[in-house]
Amino acid sequence: MVVPVLIAGVWSVSYLALGLLWALGGPGYPFDAGRAGVGNTLLDPVPAAVGGGVLAVSALVAAGVAVLAVRGSLSRAPAVVAVVVGVGLAVVLPDVRIMMTAGYLPVMLVAVLVGQAEFSLIASMLTWPSVNLLILTAVGVSLMVLGIRALLGGHGRPFSVAGALRIGRYATAVAVAVPVVYAVTRFGWFLGVPVGISDEFLAYIAEITPIGAGLGALALIGAGLTVGLVRPWGEIWPRWVPFLRGRPIPARLPTCSALAVSLPITSAGLMYVRKKLSGEQVGPAGAGDELGAWLPEMLWPLWGAALAVAALAYLSRRRQLAHG
Repeated sequence: MVVPVLIAGVWSVSYLALGLLWALGGPGYPFDAGRAGVGNTLLDPVPAAVGGGVLAVSALVAAGVAVLAVRGSLSRAPAVVAVVVGVGLAVVLPDVRIMMTAGYLPVMLVAVLVGQAEFSLIASMLTWPSVNLLILTAVGVSLMVLGIRALLGGHGRPFSVAGALRIGRYATAVAVAVPVVYAVTRFGWFLGVPVGISDEFLAYIAEITPIGAGLGALALIGAGLTVGLVRPWGEIWPRWVPFLRGRPIPARLPTCSALAVSLPITSAGLMYVRKKLSGEQVGPAGAGDELGAWLPEMLWPLWGAALAVAALAYLSRRRQLAHG
């Protein structure tokens, strides 16, 4: 409880001041505000006066939630507000940059350590707009944690072990199916099979198909790990894991990992859906006429939501089993 309150409190003070500054035309506004940029968040198209006001109001909400949480008086209504604002900041507002930063940064760090890349490459990724989105995500998650804890707080009746397993299986099936569909298209393109696209478009994107295959491989690895949320090997360390074999896997480890992945997947998917509905280009030039080039991404919000439900069902089931 201490860490989410601290994050919400510190952010509320700093971003209340910054939001008002930006609303009044001050420097450092982290969104595009109609300029020629790469942002695709909900605040990029609106004037800084509006965006700064939204952030200032969100900061006021975060401050109120933090104070109530410290006093132990976070009732149902403000808890619901905390969850809604948290989802807005961490899931609805951001764009694909969260997923890109989280995915590429570890790779870049390894490349720097082995001398295959310069540290300046990492610095170029950590621009202020991208860092701002990471901050908003952290705050959003903190507000969601505080709100959900207050809403549950021992009052709700938990699902039975069987019920949690049943819900987890349905959610896991969806959370596995979507990345598999995505991977099938990307692997097909890499192998020269025009899955969901024309031969002409496949020839046009031939140079970038290895990148798609790499992303497809990551999607398949994620899908495989997701299955563990409803299988015994997701609760006990397998025999091939040194030192840990046979020991129980801490329930929070798979849960937090899955939830951490579900947020950027959902944010990126919502961005793609917004762009598609508004008639903007999704993918390379000409992709709008190629079903396989854009349809899998439209399913990402479903993937992220299903992964989050599967993770929470897993946690509920493990806790109930632990308490007999």
